[in-house]
Amino acid sequence: MPRLIFKCPYIKGKSKRAPAHLKNMVNYIATRDGAERIDPGNKNLPATEKQKELIEQLTREFPLSRGLFEYSDFTQAPTQGNASEFITRALEDNLDQIAKRENYLEYIAKRPRAVRMGAHGLFNSSEDSIVLSQVAEEIAHHSGNVWLPIISLRREDAERLGYDNAENWRSLLSANAMEIAKSMKIPWEDFRWYAAFHDEGNHPHVHMVCYSADPSRGFLTSKGIENIKSMLAKQIFRQELTEIYSHQTKRRDELTKSAGEVLRQLAAQMQDGTLDNERIEQLMKHLSEKLKTTSGKKKYGYLKAPLKSVVDEIVDELCKDPRVARAYDLWYELREDVLKTYKDTMPERVPLSQQKEFKRIKNIVIAEAVKMGADRQSPFSDVQNSDAPMRQPVSIYQSATRLLHHMGNIFRDQQPPVDGALRVSVDSKLRQKIREKKMALGHKADDHEDTIKM
Repeated sequence: MPRLIFKCPYIKGKSKRAPAHLKNMVNYIATRDGAERIDPGNKNLPATEKQKELIEQLTREFPLSRGLFEYSDFTQAPTQGNASEFITRALEDNLDQIAKRENYLEYIAKRPRAVRMGAHGLFNSSEDSIVLSQVAEEIAHHSGNVWLPIISLRREDAERLGYDNAENWRSLLSANAMEIAKSMKIPWEDFRWYAAFHDEGNHPHVHMVCYSADPSRGFLTSKGIENIKSMLAKQIFRQELTEIYSHQTKRRDELTKSAGEVLRQLAAQMQDGTLDNERIEQLMKHLSEKLKTTSGKKKYGYLKAPLKSVVDEIVDELCKDPRVARAYDLWYELREDVLKTYKDTMPERVPLSQQKEFKRIKNIVIAEAVKMGADRQSPFSDVQNSDAPMRQPVSIYQSATRLLHHMGNIFRDQQPPVDGALRVSVDSKLRQKIREKKMALGHKADDHEDTIKM
């Protein structure tokens, strides 16, 4: 379960949201004091039948309430205390659907455990005192959408990080109000927001009310919600995320060693002719040839789709090396450590070639292919039938080695390459003889299944 829960229901302009079958909930929430009515001696007893029935109704009417911290606590320990906390929170979070706008604002400002800043608990970035009745009247007659964000933490996190008081929440929301407005597509000069901090049981939380002074402005997409959640999580858990980034540095140091091992082993295999990855050779040869007749910039973004597919396949082929694959896994683990602060489920992992953060690798592949073509007088021709002198060809295996070396640098966040990196060149005639000998012994010319036509 994420460590920060963010919900953002809204009341549509000029809508009527007061279903008759939910009126009993209005009466319930108006007369109870959250978990305060539970006898302390009974809070650890099993939940009552009435509580269970109400919880069943709440989860049916408001299925998203199953994602609350309080529901998780109740399912793990169905006690009267946990049942009461969930009922209070579920009703409160959905009050926008069962009460009028002015009643909602008054409730979040005056309810039990709302931390008051004067006569009520409502605040914004202004130092001026807020007249609750005026704000409630303004919102009640607002013809545009009104968003009602709810931000919740576990008690232990709130206390440890300092978000167990209204003043720190006020500072946080004031500092990020402009970004919230941007995510809601509301011009900053039209953005209006109010909030109240509820110091509730095990899960202190904040209620916000956001809208645009211009009723025609404002639109919140799922991407906008994700941006707000991410921004708040990174601010609230900044200290702990810094620690994660420090672990990332250690893992990058480990990758430096593993990249060096890959280079040394590849060099040794090239020297004795045992390196067997003809698929990379085939793809690099094809790419190098095609780039010679390609006009314009030799960058991934400028290539046509067929050549982009070749580059992608080369990147994914390189990622099959166990140490490169492990480095990518470690990078993903760190990324997911950050995402877990505000996401329920992790997004599906994508191949290295499709990872936007590492798109630079693709341009390195292209640069190596261009270099191969430029350094060969008669690239990929049958040199056995020619006695003409030629420069020592740049090995395709050497290009693959350089690619792995560059990938290590990228994973290490642009750290400088190791001085004195080993470079080995294998003559094309020698490589041809080795290949013929291997084929004579029964080896196939290409052990990989073709995915493109040359």
